[in-house]
Amino acid sequence: MNRAIIVTALITGSALAGAGYLMRSRPRQRALPTSIIPIITPVIDFGVAEDVLAVMDQLRGDEVTLLLHTAGGFVTSCVMIANALREFERSTAIVPYMALSGGTLIALNARQLQMGRSASLSAVDPIVGGQRARHVPEDPSPNGAHALAREYELAIGRYVHDTLSARMPGASKTKIERALDMFMGEDAPHEWPIRRPEVEALGLQVGPAARSWGEVVDAYRKRWW
Repeated sequence: MNRAIIVTALITGSALAGAGYLMRSRPRQRALPTSIIPIITPVIDFGVAEDVLAVMDQLRGDEVTLLLHTAGGFVTSCVMIANALREFERSTAIVPYMALSGGTLIALNARQLQMGRSASLSAVDPIVGGQRARHVPEDPSPNGAHALAREYELAIGRYVHDTLSARMPGASKTKIERALDMFMGEDAPHEWPIRRPEVEALGLQVGPAARSWGEVVDAYRKRWW
């Protein structure tokens, strides 16, 4: 298979549908400060990433908050947003309901994480051609799907390890590896929900998200989803 046409993503499920980014038309009754960026979309594609990065680049100061509600997105799109988030001294990711797959990757790179009572994260291992990278059949071609899947799995594994090491200062190697296994989906399906108590048990700092954030997400979903 030609690697130029293989879709690689961090998203729950196998269908990859395009999604409009909701920042372009915010509900009037839910105006937010400029430092709070809602990423409320089924799929974080390149258009979403472009919009988010543009807004983040225009922010004055070193503070940003991302309000996340998503099933995931393309690998490069999510990594670019996560990289930009790392550059802020004060960054918060708020997850009222769900930030799955690539959304989890972004959330983990915030210096502060807040989750709603019923909120979920998930594994972040990449999806290549509709399959988890580790499940792509072996292919003798050096440019085939298996080779590409292996590259992405190794790259995301390193990235998540670096992220967890930064977010868990002083944690033992064993604790970091335990967290890495969970977020790389070693023992569960890709979309299996990871709840706040489980995140806390891993040693990651996570606080409760105010219910009002769920109301903000609801306003966007009723208008657009």
